[in-house]
Amino acid sequence: MPAGAAVGRQWPQRNTIALARRGFAVELKAVFFDAGNTLIYPDPPVGEVYAGALREAGLSADGDEVQQQFESAWRRLRREQSSGALEYGATESEAMGWWRRVVRESVKPFGAPADFEEMFLSLWNHFASTSAWRVYADVFPTFEGLERSGRGIGLISNWDVRLMPLLGELGLRGRLRWTVVSCQVGAEKPDRAIFQRALEECAVPAESVLHVGDSYVEDVVGARNAGLHAVWLRRDRQGADASDDVEVIGSLVELLDVVG
Repeated sequence: MPAGAAVGRQWPQRNTIALARRGFAVELKAVFFDAGNTLIYPDPPVGEVYAGALREAGLSADGDEVQQQFESAWRRLRREQSSGALEYGATESEAMGWWRRVVRESVKPFGAPADFEEMFLSLWNHFASTSAWRVYADVFPTFEGLERSGRGIGLISNWDVRLMPLLGELGLRGRLRWTVVSCQVGAEKPDRAIFQRALEECAVPAESVLHVGDSYVEDVVGARNAGLHAVWLRRDRQGADASDDVEVIGSLVELLDVVG
């Protein structure tokens, strides 16, 4: 999934964990992670998969161009979403409604497939399969390091009903002590409610909990507003202008140096 829609940045209080390397580390007991583009990523990219579906339908499409259209449509539909409504829904039907709109808007410039619903269902099933996803190479070494230090590992994700089976089949679910997904909670990051649910699940004070993710607004601002510490994962190292405000890492293994 692409990163969260660009919105005006908020700059909460300085992140205490960012001072860890200067000898002011807090005692962390739990570390939560985002899912998409933090622990797992689509392979091939979404644009390539959509383009392939269009070509199967007899339409000409370039993967990079479709990717751009997908990201544009995804951001626009998020902006148009009613306040308080779950983008990914609480049920499979609601999730399919959201993704049907995303797919329709993403492929619109490339022509109309003869059977859009058939193409949509094929894409829905594709992204429900582990064959569509890869776990980043730095995930399990990072988990092992955190486990050796005695810290619990959890997940806080905006996702639909397909995520839990994926986590199990990708070998992640058994490594996660707590799993908090928007479709189960009824709230999406950066809403304080989803972070509060994570705190309830782990029964650890917010000041001893860290959240790591790739979206500044959803993962950093959202976590901090709920009282958690935050680290911003920028695998492409873009957006590092906020490094004075928040600890920025380019790989999860760097997290082990940050938390000590």
